[in-house]
Amino acid sequence: MQIHFQKNEHLNDGDIEIILSAKERSLEIDELIAFLKSYRSLPPAVVPIKSDDHVYLIKPENIILIDVTGSDLMIYTSDKVIPTKGRLYAFIDKLNNPDFIQISKHAALNINHLESLETSFTGGMTAILTDKVKTDISRKYLSVLEHRLGL
Repeated sequence: MQIHFQKNEHLNDGDIEIILSAKERSLEIDELIAFLKSYRSLPPAVVPIKSDDHVYLIKPENIILIDVTGSDLMIYTSDKVIPTKGRLYAFIDKLNNPDFIQISKHAALNINHLESLETSFTGGMTAILTDKVKTDISRKYLSVLEHRLGL
């Protein structure tokens, strides 16, 4: 990777333009873009989760798994499962935390709660998480998880 600075007097004060060049777009490029977009934005210390007649304030590090079940978004923590409404991608965006990795169309996990991976009978993988929580990993998303794990 090469990094260059080029002065551009046509930009307004305070504006920064970043151009990434590569032969082809790759997972590494997408991760770099995500990192640059999150530059200087801190993840929230707690996330408010509205459920029926409660609003829970949950620390993101305590969230094990986010899973869509029917029309509900289920937030798994070590001491409870909180049903709420919303979209998976919107909840992941609200967390603004690189520790959460989408592993299927309907689920995202906190990589810090990942204990092991097992081959499932369908040929995919199953993630074993804290408190024996299990979830399937879609083949489409497996490469992203493997890359994040350094495999």
